[in-house]
Amino acid sequence: MTRALEFVCPVVDGRLPERDARRIGDVIRKFDGRRIVISVEEVKKARSSQQNRYYWGCVVKLITDAFRDAGNMVNSDDVHDFLKAEVGRLSQVLVTVEGEVFRGPGSTAKLTTTEFSNYIEAVKAWAADRLDLKIPSPDEAFESTN
Repeated sequence: MTRALEFVCPVVDGRLPERDARRIGDVIRKFDGRRIVISVEEVKKARSSQQNRYYWGCVVKLITDAFRDAGNMVNSDDVHDFLKAEVGRLSQVLVTVEGEVFRGPGSTAKLTTTEFSNYIEAVKAWAADRLDLKIPSPDEAFESTN
């Protein structure tokens, strides 16, 4: 299986800088005679470390505790996987060389700061509705730890 390559480069006046275009061209030439996938997407700001700390240290922890209180033997990774699939509906499509399509688990790490904030709000709403659990805001959560 070939590892995917990523090139992060600016677009100026609708073009790639010559150096970046040359590097990409060099890689493409290595696949001469083969089919490849080329994907282009805008670089977005990843979630912040503060969001990550709040999500794992407060949101996931409180939901994990609630599940444990209900008799479930789960850890924070189990709860995170559950929330991604059931609440966030995060998934990705995986295609084999033969063209067979599979749906796999998605990743919160690929969400932008705004998308991750929306995901957290959806998780908090779900927890309030399904677990009768009020998860504090980041300010409230961090205030209690100081």
